[in-house]
Amino acid sequence: MSEEQKHHWLKISAIIIVSFIAAFIAFYLAMQAMMVKITDPLYNAKRIEKIVQHQQKELRKFENSIVSENPFEPKIRPRLVSLVKEPEEYKIIVDLKPLEGNENGIDVNIKDNIITIKGELDKKTTTGEKIINFSQSYYLEEKINSEKITKEKKGDKYIITLPFED
Repeated sequence: MSEEQKHHWLKISAIIIVSFIAAFIAFYLAMQAMMVKITDPLYNAKRIEKIVQHQQKELRKFENSIVSENPFEPKIRPRLVSLVKEPEEYKIIVDLKPLEGNENGIDVNIKDNIITIKGELDKKTTTGEKIINFSQSYYLEEKINSEKITKEKKGDKYIITLPFED
């Protein structure tokens, strides 16, 4: 082997050894940084807290899906029916949004100063069946003139006016 070839192989060997040492040092420094992080109690506490928060969020999602998707539990909507007393009449305001704007599903019954409003929607869709039923009763202090009761739809509201007897 000539002197030039020996010199060439020495260069290649030196490059390989330097590369190996550099890779070892980089690996050592990365492992050292990881060990410092892992053994740091504050880092571990933050990591555990983040995991717990994630698990709590997932649990809330799961609980909400169970509560909202239980077909045997009635769906409660706040204030579907409101009673407003005015100087000359009562107004009953029914929210038609759950009934998809259809006032035909509303039934009003008055007996012995008790008014009962019932609503119903039974609709079959491609994804299943949508059933909504509600009933609300009110005791009215004043006598109602049942001949002058009016019903009208305004947007998503169904307004039943019950004038007092003179």
